[in-house]
Amino acid sequence: MVRRLLHMRGAPNRESLLPHKYSDWLMLGLLVALWGSAFAFAKIAIETVAPEWTMAGRLITGAVLLLPLTLRAGEALPRNGQDWSWLAGLALVGNIAPFFVISWGQQYVPSALAGILIGFTPLATLVIAHVLLTEERITPMRAAGFVIGFAGLVVVLGPRALTDLTAGGERLLGQFAVLLGACLFACNNVMARRAPEMPLLVKASGVMLAGAFAGSALASAITPPATLADASAASLLGVAGLGIFSTGLAALVFFRLVDRAGATFVSLTNYLVPVFAAVAGFLVFGEELKLRVLMGLALILAGIAVSEWRASLKE
Repeated sequence: MVRRLLHMRGAPNRESLLPHKYSDWLMLGLLVALWGSAFAFAKIAIETVAPEWTMAGRLITGAVLLLPLTLRAGEALPRNGQDWSWLAGLALVGNIAPFFVISWGQQYVPSALAGILIGFTPLATLVIAHVLLTEERITPMRAAGFVIGFAGLVVVLGPRALTDLTAGGERLLGQFAVLLGACLFACNNVMARRAPEMPLLVKASGVMLAGAFAGSALASAITPPATLADASAASLLGVAGLGIFSTGLAALVFFRLVDRAGATFVSLTNYLVPVFAAVAGFLVFGEELKLRVLMGLALILAGIAVSEWRASLKE
């Protein structure tokens, strides 16, 4: 799958997005795995690496991974300011800003509630795409499917997390920060769909490069780079895993899939990633896998089936 992605060129398919092909579903599953593994990598990385340098490090690693592949494929990075403005915007809206505000918000928000708030991404994408993308209009079945999927996410993370919603002080600011991160992810989904047409490797590596420069500058302003000398080998490997799998390779899959299947379809990953993270935590760290995760997964899959029902009717 990754090898096929590396050799895909040319303009994206801007025609009708439905029905989705089997390859789209395979790429969606791969993207869920790549993004879902970030929780395990980050858990190891932040033990001795500051969160801001974890963010910058994953973008630097992603750039180091993708730039040589781009040059080896005979591609050239953009030379005009308009393309670089888009790439920088995608890096800011899709990586730097959401990672920063969500990390800040999680200082005051329990992880389960943060997961639910981030789960607003598909719903926000649905609304934004309806306004800005003529090919991705809201339909009753799609809206119902996304609501069912969100209900499944609440079951996965525990309905009790909703009781943590509060209207006071820093906790409220933290909740708004995580919700802002979800909205930024939604905006990034739509921005990626509307971005200028360019080869896949150029787009992915350009975003990583722009993000690496901006992310490093932000991290340096917060924490001196010299603190990385105290990082453990395990944490550095965690950062490398984040950069290679959850950032670099994920960017390739994300941009290819959003061009093929649309922003709304890609946003479904935000329902599935917490499930993958829970299963990965069970397999890797021996964390408890609760029955509600499996029940929530069933509800999420039902929601996806409902939202995509129109596709099956058109086949």
